[in-house]
Amino acid sequence: MGYSIAWIAVRGKSKEDILAQLALLDTGAPDEAGECPVLGAALPGGGYLVFFNDMAHPAVQAESMTRLSEGCEALACQVEEHIMASAAFQYRDGAKVWDVAHLSEEGLYHLAVGGTPPPLLATIHDEMRATQDEHGGLEADVDCLFEVPLMLANALSGFRHDEATLLSGETLVFTELVPAAPGKARRH
Repeated sequence: MGYSIAWIAVRGKSKEDILAQLALLDTGAPDEAGECPVLGAALPGGGYLVFFNDMAHPAVQAESMTRLSEGCEALACQVEEHIMASAAFQYRDGAKVWDVAHLSEEGLYHLAVGGTPPPLLATIHDEMRATQDEHGGLEADVDCLFEVPLMLANALSGFRHDEATLLSGETLVFTELVPAAPGKARRH
């Protein structure tokens, strides 16, 4: 079994506002195994991360990301290991800044890039192309470019879905998030 997940790291907006916009409530119940449908964790240095055990969750769709990023910055990542598809994208002040996606079905060297991604993307892309070449290129049994969006999102947020600690060495404490009852998701 592989991952089919998505996450959003939001900086510049309070946890309460993020959860209200996504119509979620924090139960406070810890989830170390990451088995709940939706989880949340405070990021070191400010910000909040919402994790979905659903790669196509409505929160990571364009309309939701546009609203969520108003007045702040939201970085999202999607991972679907069953078909080897990955994406990372950033919205700021209600507009998409950039997106990077790899779809294995489009080829092992496929990488779609939109907007103006960070310069770091070129370095990561070059490294993963070289690694793919070393493993046999198009004849390889591995898909190295799948890692490009994940590595970029990790470099920008410090978080990676399949690693226990952040780049900083800290461990996030996730708690279960549940849908808010009607009327409970409004701002206070």
